[in-house]
Amino acid sequence: MRVSILVCLGISLATFVSAVSAQQADRKQSQQGTKVSDTSAASSDSLNSRNRRLRTPRPARPGIFTSLDSAKTMPDSVIVLNLRGKSLGSIQGLTAFKNLKVLDLSGNGLKAFPPEILALTQINAVDLSDNPIGSVPNEIGNLASLSRLSLRNTGITTLPPTIGRCKALSALDVSRNPLATLPIKELNLLPSLRSVTIAGYKEGQPTDTTTDPKQ
Repeated sequence: MRVSILVCLGISLATFVSAVSAQQADRKQSQQGTKVSDTSAASSDSLNSRNRRLRTPRPARPGIFTSLDSAKTMPDSVIVLNLRGKSLGSIQGLTAFKNLKVLDLSGNGLKAFPPEILALTQINAVDLSDNPIGSVPNEIGNLASLSRLSLRNTGITTLPPTIGRCKALSALDVSRNPLATLPIKELNLLPSLRSVTIAGYKEGQPTDTTTDPKQ
């Protein structure tokens, strides 16, 4: 019946089949083209996103600075300042860091105790080891919040009795120094002090010893 209708319309079966096949092929090609286009767009978006991630630098850990210059650009954000081994002969500008808690100046060329440290009343930890500072000022007692103090290999021969005003002090390192005396009485009165690291010299070779001053 269908064939006879096509013949009556003047259309041969072969022509009809050919036309249908061509129509299906065009539709399939169009769909494939759309898929390819969608895939290319997705790949392009993914590549652009990856490139953006590569271009964007990872933020530094908040509050931690290893450069004095960069710290000065955001003084209120400075919590930890690590200037270890920077060959510093002196240091200025520390008083700008009102929120500074940890200061590491070890391994520099400081020939005196940096006076600006004495104004950092909120400081918790100070490391001045391996600097030839020679002595510690009486004003060290101003650092009521100081918990850890390292004066290892700084050439000091004693500590001022005012160290006894550092009520928060829990760890003190005065090893590898030619110590003549220590304010033992004042150290014994510190309520939080748990360890004092000292050194005995034997044939020029210092030997570190950590003790509990309460014992």
